[in-house]
Amino acid sequence: MTNTIPSEEIEQINFVQYLSLKGIDFWHTPNSTFSKHWSVKTRNKRLGVQAGIPDLFLILEGKLHGIEMKRTKGGILSASQKEWLDKLEKANIPTYVAKGCDEAVSYVENILKKI
Repeated sequence: MTNTIPSEEIEQINFVQYLSLKGIDFWHTPNSTFSKHWSVKTRNKRLGVQAGIPDLFLILEGKLHGIEMKRTKGGILSASQKEWLDKLEKANIPTYVAKGCDEAVSYVENILKKI
């Protein structure tokens, strides 16, 4: 039996395509530290790489928003992700955990409707 649920990466790629088509300013911080080499891990840590940073940041209605992407089924937040989402919310930066591209698009569309 094959897994038909798209990966978080595929969901994020689809969402990025949507953002690009809509002309929405956004970025992804390449925060992955997956490396076999300790020198790379050490360098990343010295450069300020932090576990748990949201996958994407968007500028909507003149405000920064943090989006954490997850698979539509099975994706759960890590402790460091929960911590960063809480810190951002306390700094008045809205955050959203999107289970798939469709939820992320709905979040953006709801904000754009209010403008």
